[in-house]
Amino acid sequence: MKYYGMTDKGKMRRSNQDSYVIAHNGAGDLFALVCDGIGGNLGGDVASRMAVNYFSVAFAENNGFKESDDVRAWLRNGVKEVNRQIYETGQNNPRLHGMGTTLCGAVLTSVGRFIVNVGDSRCYAFRDNGEFRQLTMDHSLVNDMIMHGELTPEQAKTYSRKNVLTNAIGVWESVRSDIDVHDEDMNGLLLCSDGLTSYVDEKRVRSIVLNHELDPALRARRLIKEALDAGGFDNVTVILIDLEEGDQR
Repeated sequence: MKYYGMTDKGKMRRSNQDSYVIAHNGAGDLFALVCDGIGGNLGGDVASRMAVNYFSVAFAENNGFKESDDVRAWLRNGVKEVNRQIYETGQNNPRLHGMGTTLCGAVLTSVGRFIVNVGDSRCYAFRDNGEFRQLTMDHSLVNDMIMHGELTPEQAKTYSRKNVLTNAIGVWESVRSDIDVHDEDMNGLLLCSDGLTSYVDEKRVRSIVLNHELDPALRARRLIKEALDAGGFDNVTVILIDLEEGDQR
């Protein structure tokens, strides 16, 4: 397995509200996590760092999982706990009130591959045969409208409220998380914030991700460059993971 993560504040933002981590636990499992802060200068960077720091420590202290239910429970409890911490911090500090973050992570273990998602950061799976598939569902107003037939995907690209989230870490007292196992055949995973997917066409992302003549570091850097060349309107973060034959973790 090879992997690489990278973040950039872009050309238009004063600070980087994105955070990410690639961590291992005592059993050698891998956890890759991307968080995109909400609240701008009012705490988005604080919220995303809090989420990444919490899971970095919690995963490092984990000694491994015996079955898939253990992974699901660990992720579900972790999301609830970090939501509580960020929410209470925002409630107790007027300057940070309303802050929050998206959260999109992949846990690669001996008992399966798990994807956790809150918000509109994304995880994609890819295969050498050209398949490139989004594994997560955006928790956003525009995605809800698409699902209900109120907008087409093309209309959604220019919709005035396309950045409105319906679910996020730390904004509300309770939070829901999508946790799914993905043990189907795949050659790798891409995790990213919407600073990539909102400005770079999916076909272009796919062509870069599937260029296996380049290692993950160079492909990740090219993805970041594409977002910057498209205007760099937002912070952008990517984690690229190449799985080798037989890799479960």
